[in-house]
Amino acid sequence: MKHCLSKLVLAIVLTSQLINGVAHGQDRGFSNSASSSSFTPERTFDIIHLKLEPTIDILDGRIDGIATTTLSPINDGLTSITFDAVDLQVSDVTNGSGLALEYRTLGDKLEIDFERSYNSAETLSVVITYSTHPHDKGLYFIRPDAGYPNKSLQVWSQGEMEESRHWFPCWDSPNDRLTTEMIVTVDEGFIAISNGALIDSVRNEDNSITFHWREDISHVYYLVSLVIGEFAVIHDSWNDIPVNYYVPQKDSANAKLAFSKTTDMMDFYSKSIGVPYPYEKYAQVVVQDFIWGGMENISATTMSSRLMHDKRAHQDYTGHSLVAHELAHQWWGDLLTTKNWSNVWLNEGFATYFDLLYTEHDLGAGEFAMVLRNIRNSYFGEDGGRYRRNVVTNLYEDPEQMLDSHSYKKGAMVLHMIRAKLGDKLFWKAIRHYAKTHREGSVDTNDLRQAIEESTGKPLEKFFKQWIYSAGYPKLDVSWKWNETHQTVTLDVRQTQKVDSLTPLFDFETEIIVNGDFGAKTFSVQVSEEKQTFVLAVPTRPSRVEFDADGDILMKLDFKKPKQEWLNQLKNAKSVTSRLRAAQALKVFTHNTKVTAGLLRSLENDSFWGVRAECANSLGHIRSKKARDGLIVALNETESRARKAICIALGNFDDDGAVASALRRVFGSDDSYQVRAESLKSLAKINADKAYRDCLTALKQNSYRDWIRSAAFSALVELKDKRGIDLALKWSQYGKPEAVRTSAISALPKLSETNDKRSDEIRELLIDFLDDPSYRARGSAIRALGALGDPKAISALQRSSEREPHFGMRNRAKSAIKTIHTKSSKEAQIADLKKGLDEVNKKNRDLQDQIDALSNQLNPDSATGDK
Repeated sequence: MKHCLSKLVLAIVLTSQLINGVAHGQDRGFSNSASSSSFTPERTFDIIHLKLEPTIDILDGRIDGIATTTLSPINDGLTSITFDAVDLQVSDVTNGSGLALEYRTLGDKLEIDFERSYNSAETLSVVITYSTHPHDKGLYFIRPDAGYPNKSLQVWSQGEMEESRHWFPCWDSPNDRLTTEMIVTVDEGFIAISNGALIDSVRNEDNSITFHWREDISHVYYLVSLVIGEFAVIHDSWNDIPVNYYVPQKDSANAKLAFSKTTDMMDFYSKSIGVPYPYEKYAQVVVQDFIWGGMENISATTMSSRLMHDKRAHQDYTGHSLVAHELAHQWWGDLLTTKNWSNVWLNEGFATYFDLLYTEHDLGAGEFAMVLRNIRNSYFGEDGGRYRRNVVTNLYEDPEQMLDSHSYKKGAMVLHMIRAKLGDKLFWKAIRHYAKTHREGSVDTNDLRQAIEESTGKPLEKFFKQWIYSAGYPKLDVSWKWNETHQTVTLDVRQTQKVDSLTPLFDFETEIIVNGDFGAKTFSVQVSEEKQTFVLAVPTRPSRVEFDADGDILMKLDFKKPKQEWLNQLKNAKSVTSRLRAAQALKVFTHNTKVTAGLLRSLENDSFWGVRAECANSLGHIRSKKARDGLIVALNETESRARKAICIALGNFDDDGAVASALRRVFGSDDSYQVRAESLKSLAKINADKAYRDCLTALKQNSYRDWIRSAAFSALVELKDKRGIDLALKWSQYGKPEAVRTSAISALPKLSETNDKRSDEIRELLIDFLDDPSYRARGSAIRALGALGDPKAISALQRSSEREPHFGMRNRAKSAIKTIHTKSSKEAQIADLKKGLDEVNKKNRDLQDQIDALSNQLNPDSATGDK
């Protein structure tokens, strides 16, 4: 019996492990193999200037171009050069005097031989005549078709990470800088926007217009930009520098909603960084089908059309964060540019943090704390759920992998920790020194560290070693107790993260605030060991102790406190971060009326909407009648983001008629698109009567980014209603708005579980979407096929993993294949375990029969019919 029971326990444990998935730390994005290392490429020449003269055929998707590059050898004896050039049909190469030069294309390279040897004191020009049809890289052609007949004709470029080589010959690495000019002719009614100043625009005899742009501030190749389209132009200025917004005509009335703070941002950054905005103009150009949110092309940022929104959406989404991020790049990424992709956090971490700094300047400490919290959580999600890596690493397969939360979010947190460590005065002194020292330069992380040390005298080698050149973050268990005899607080701190070759034992300084009837006393402590105890002297027993109250350190904190202390912190802490922590911690006290009352009090009275939203979240976990009633009353909240949280919280009250009535009122009347969307999802979650009808109503409602229609598909998944399949099939079709298409596609795997007979149909439709013209639809289809888990989709996903132009999409297809294999393997193992479990149970029954038989022999009377 013991042996059989052991097998049973083992089967249950193994099954649980299979269901719960792989352990933390499995690296899905980065290789630990030295063979995959990437290094800064060696340069034999210095590029000085590029003059690009493209002739664009939008309908045919063709470029005929002339690229004139002026360069100088770095060392004497230069006889040849190599450019990056992907699928460029080169027809002629000459020097500046018109002398033909020998050339050859080898793979993705163009090699050119000079007529003689050149030394480092000379400059020379190379003129390359070429043509190409770019395929979804470098230069993108947007055209109307049968599905979207009202789409405008547009052309836009995208250079980062290494896409410029797909539409003109170049040195496509960020370790060289040049000035550029663009001369391009467009049809009447079209505008061409590029980098720098508009030198001239000439109307030709055929009414076409030739635009001549020139950028005289040096920059890297990936920042070269060209956009062609029909735009409304909204004119603005900052310190006599033109600031223009190019938007679709239909968005001209609402464009200022997104762009209204641009000049204030320029003023804030110029004064803070100590380098006034340095370029000839600043343009923000809104384009269709852009695959990123925005791109910081020097002096001419390209923005996705998703930035444009109406007044009703503005309460939920302003777009100001994206505008601030891309503008910050004009310094961090453009004026100073990472020398290689290993150090791309110097671009993205800086832009992310300076976006946050503008939020602090514009909206105050509460919004700053809320966004900082979101930044931490975004990084934790990637580090804990996907992979862990050093911020600076050359172990990547493709540079695109480096555009992740380690570069953006952790990079921003590193800068915030530097600011906290130095203090504001020294932090800004260091930033200004770094910007001025490396202006128009290529930088790596050591340049930043040296600039900080030179300007402040503060050594930061240890700081950079643990936060940049190592991985992970500290996890802390903290508790305190009061020593009445010695009048001291004893604070115990333990680092619990796994220490290994990637992740160190961290060493950092932080502050402890001890609060009581004596006021607040602040202590600075140095956390550096696995286990430490700090003794803090205060006059009387404290009412609460706060550890790193403002969340300055990138860490996960488990501070063990009684409910009374958390309630005190929620009500009285000055720091928004401390109040957020308290509101979150209180959700575990599910049967305590004082906790519920405290959360409801803060839900009504806290001065910051984010704390009110966190209180709503905790009340949703408590799920008492008092919590429910308080949440319903709180739906009169004025801040839409807090109302959204209240609607989500009410989704935890299953089969509750009062909740359903309240949510349905919100769905029918709230002025916020997002609040309506969340109320619909919660109606489905509580399985409210007529929720399916509400979904049909939602599908008739227009909203920004189709938030409400998209919510309908989340609701249909929640309802497990098989009627949702036909709705998803209808709205996933080419020609429907892209945002709702992707939501419908994403819903199909779960909806397929409601009707097994249609799983083959759904699989084949998703496979068809792998060839969809829409980048986002293809991405949604890849994810959906992974979620569907059908091995019959593997061959189609394999094709996507080989032919998709962008690494991110190819990698997504590989991940979907891996997910399917893993699911199939788990299903097979679970089936084997169940079979083994059945055998164990059969053996147990046989043994029990034997025991019963022996018992009957020993006690014949027990076998009577009265047993």
